[in-house]
Amino acid sequence: MRLKSITLTTGIFPPDIGGPASFIPIFASLLTQKGINVEVITLSDEVQDDSNLPYKVVRISRKIKKPLRDFLVIKAIVNSAKNSDLIFSNTLAFESAIASKISEKKLVQKIVGDLAWERANGSGRFKGRLDEYQTTHLCIKSKLTNWYRNFAVQHSDMIITPSNYLKTIVRQWNYPQEQIEVIYNAVEFEESDNQIPKGKFRIISVARLIPHKGIEAILRTLSKLDFTFEYIVIGDGPLKSSLQKLSDDLDIDTKFLGNISKKEVANWLSSSDLFILNSSYEGLPHIVLEAMENSCPVIASRVGGTPEIVKDKENGLLFEYNNVDELMEKIELLEENKDLSDKLVANGKKFTKEFADVEKMVYKYIEIIGGLI
Repeated sequence: MRLKSITLTTGIFPPDIGGPASFIPIFASLLTQKGINVEVITLSDEVQDDSNLPYKVVRISRKIKKPLRDFLVIKAIVNSAKNSDLIFSNTLAFESAIASKISEKKLVQKIVGDLAWERANGSGRFKGRLDEYQTTHLCIKSKLTNWYRNFAVQHSDMIITPSNYLKTIVRQWNYPQEQIEVIYNAVEFEESDNQIPKGKFRIISVARLIPHKGIEAILRTLSKLDFTFEYIVIGDGPLKSSLQKLSDDLDIDTKFLGNISKKEVANWLSSSDLFILNSSYEGLPHIVLEAMENSCPVIASRVGGTPEIVKDKENGLLFEYNNVDELMEKIELLEENKDLSDKLVANGKKFTKEFADVEKMVYKYIEIIGGLI
């Protein structure tokens, strides 16, 4: 049966940054171009004008406290699903699962991480990595969050992950392997149009300012460098104030730019000498591909799906998460060795071509979804 209408759900959407906030607008626009009616249900910090978009966006304020907010999200999804063939969740999975049952519409869930681990990690209940979380003894609150996560998984008609690594994680949640599809994320790259002047070696990170993104360890590493540089941090989050204080205490020349447009991100990437990602977990990091596309050499932690796109010493350098000494060694290597830096840039640009075919990716989604309706 041909897909005619779809409800997309996501917890983040522009001007937010992050994987789902990058993926959903691309996905929604291309589905619309193919004559498919699209409605997006999302959360938002502020009122936004979405009238320029070719599809409808329903925003529910994050300022509304749970459980009222959850009720409003479920209600919005159910109302949208009445006129849709299917619900596609890229976060807001629990609410989407409830709405799926109420509306009797099938649910496809794209899983880009482990919500239960992220909440345990962010609250300090669990300090380890995602892989360790799957097999460790957990507190009652974490077990309840696992139930919350698993409810949405078990009530999904199909799961899609952006990496083979994440497929192995979902399998550990007792979900049938034959109902899990891997589709690598294609990226609609934003090309830079302005070289931002600089006087120093420029290092950059783009990330939500939350614990598992590892910005603190990057700052501690940078404080040990013996050459002149500046550090650009793009993104926002609950750790912003403490990271700014740490940067000041360590006397690091750091600019915290907050959330900026994709065009501005591209301009900063293309004007930087080095991009660092120090996450304890990544499904398949879009931002690494964006750095490669904008000719910025990449150093990334060897976690999750990152090694599926960063090939060590070919198109980037890998290091162990939070290993300050190893990260410092990689930074110094690229600062001193321009030939290696140029090689990583050239190979990175070639590699991103494999992820530039957004239409091909969307066809894969349509084919899979079409088989369910």
